[in-house]
Amino acid sequence: MSSQIARKVVVAFQHKTLVENNAPAADSLKMLSKREKETLEMLAKGLLYKEIGEKLFISAETVKKHVYRIYEKLHVTNKVEAVNRFFGR
Repeated sequence: MSSQIARKVVVAFQHKTLVENNAPAADSLKMLSKREKETLEMLAKGLLYKEIGEKLFISAETVKKHVYRIYEKLHVTNKVEAVNRFFGR
């Protein structure tokens, strides 16, 4: 197993442990960058990618990339799950 694959396995197990122990949402959100947190807050308010982009002065494509990274870091698959994690549900 390469070191890169091993790192991914370790991260996956660490996240699984957090989820199994019902770690607070705040712990999961610490993994997000400032811009990702801003993006997630705006998603929670129901803003579209285009609207988020206008408020943050970035393109809708950049917003989409931020959202993709949020999903990866929080191990969720859609906006609803990400927003629920944001609110600790």
